[in-house]
Amino acid sequence: MLPPGLQYEEKRLQALRRHDILDTPPESEYDDIVQLAARLCEVPMALVSLVDRERQWFKANVGLPGVSETERCISFCTFAIEQEQILVVEDATQDVRFATSPLVTSAPFIRFYAGVPIQSEDGFHLGTLCVIDSKPRTLTEAQRQGLLALKRQVELHLRLRIQVRQAQARNRQLLESSSDAVFVLDEAGRVVEVNPVAGRLLGLSPPQLIEASFVSLAPEGERESLGRALQDLLVRGSVRLENQGLLSARGERVALDLSASLQEVGSARRLLVVGHDLTEKRRLEQQSIQNDRLASVGALAAGIAHEINNPVAYVLSNLSYLERWRDDLERQLAATPGFPAHVADLLVEAKEVVSESLDGCKRIRDIVRDMRFFSHAPDESLAPVDINASLDFVLRMAQSELKRTARLEKDYDLALPPVFSTESRLSQVFLNLVINALQAMPSGGPQRHTLRVRTAREGEHVRVDVSDTGHGIPPEVLPRIFDPFFTTKPAGSGTGLGLSISHSLIQKMGGEMRVRSEPGNGTTFTLLLPLGERVVDPRTVLAS
Repeated sequence: MLPPGLQYEEKRLQALRRHDILDTPPESEYDDIVQLAARLCEVPMALVSLVDRERQWFKANVGLPGVSETERCISFCTFAIEQEQILVVEDATQDVRFATSPLVTSAPFIRFYAGVPIQSEDGFHLGTLCVIDSKPRTLTEAQRQGLLALKRQVELHLRLRIQVRQAQARNRQLLESSSDAVFVLDEAGRVVEVNPVAGRLLGLSPPQLIEASFVSLAPEGERESLGRALQDLLVRGSVRLENQGLLSARGERVALDLSASLQEVGSARRLLVVGHDLTEKRRLEQQSIQNDRLASVGALAAGIAHEINNPVAYVLSNLSYLERWRDDLERQLAATPGFPAHVADLLVEAKEVVSESLDGCKRIRDIVRDMRFFSHAPDESLAPVDINASLDFVLRMAQSELKRTARLEKDYDLALPPVFSTESRLSQVFLNLVINALQAMPSGGPQRHTLRVRTAREGEHVRVDVSDTGHGIPPEVLPRIFDPFFTTKPAGSGTGLGLSISHSLIQKMGGEMRVRSEPGNGTTFTLLLPLGERVVDPRTVLAS
């Protein structure tokens, strides 16, 4: 354990370090104070001296050009910081503490010294404000009081320095930990600092944003109102802007709710702007609307599926009977001598008509089956599902179409843990995504197109990406792709229920389905599926 005196000294040095001021460049605030002190006391030399462990370092210096520090062991200030009031040495040659000091016997030949301790906010003496002369002199009471007033100004600047560092630390913490976009602006509205969220949101790196006018980041039609808000901020201290747009690197409008406050950072002022991304909020609102739509479709499906299914079953049965009857008739007539050619032609035509009718009825049956998913699902048990194996099964099912359309690239996490779900339903989702991807790559073949399937673990989820190099999805269509019966395929090529069913099923498993697309460059569907066994009623997961 350190002796009491050494304990104090260690704490004093810690207080000095907290100010982070040693070996910093000159600052006009401190230079002005020593100039005033020298004039006030009518001396040629004045210092703001900070006493370190082995040296005294001069933050401000008048009258000692080229000198930034001296050894502590020969300094006057070492004695001054032990005082509570001003230490005055009228003639150093007559004071046994200093008479033999090299500062007295050689340059700068100190004879007169007066130093007042500079105190930290927690009471430690960090150094002195001192005045020096090379000839003996005294201080008047007015000079003493003036010197005390000036040292209080030094203390004020030191405290402001601490406050600035604390403000910077708070801003840094906000920048690093905030889930919102954070911009720090100077008074002119230029960006001086941003957090990673802001960069990701706009698709720009921090160096691309630094020095940019914040107003210039807004769409042209919104710049004037944003500029007025920043001017108001300088006067009022805080402003809020709802649904303010900023432009991403791709020229897309990113909607934000902005909260801005004025920060005093020493003699400078900073504008702290925090932007809450409205994309997620709108996504949740759209999802709520989507859920309502799905519920409505489910209620509708429950009422009409039975009404449609029975008549379709009759028609399919009768058409199948008619097809077999026609085939039998054709065989019998073919064996009959003198079978008229025009009758044979009629039978061929009848075969085509019956075949088309069967295809149409089967399509109606498939639509009804998919619609019934919204109102009822079979009682299937939940179990651990090997995602990689399930994907391989689906890719084998789609092999004939795949080999004609695209090259397959698989990037599986071989250590992927299982997902607790229903394999048949997940396979249904995977197959829908794979078929959609292949249909999005209609021409060019494997030489031009690639189907990429990737799995990975992300925290407590398994991620599945299905990507194509097809034509992509137009931005105006993206918000509707999960709507029931919505399709961009040609008439007769799709029911418009595949993605809706898949999206609904993944959500009810506690997962998430995302889509990212760029016209001309393809589409990626991403599934996030929760890991591990959960206590879930299968009917909740599998039924609408």
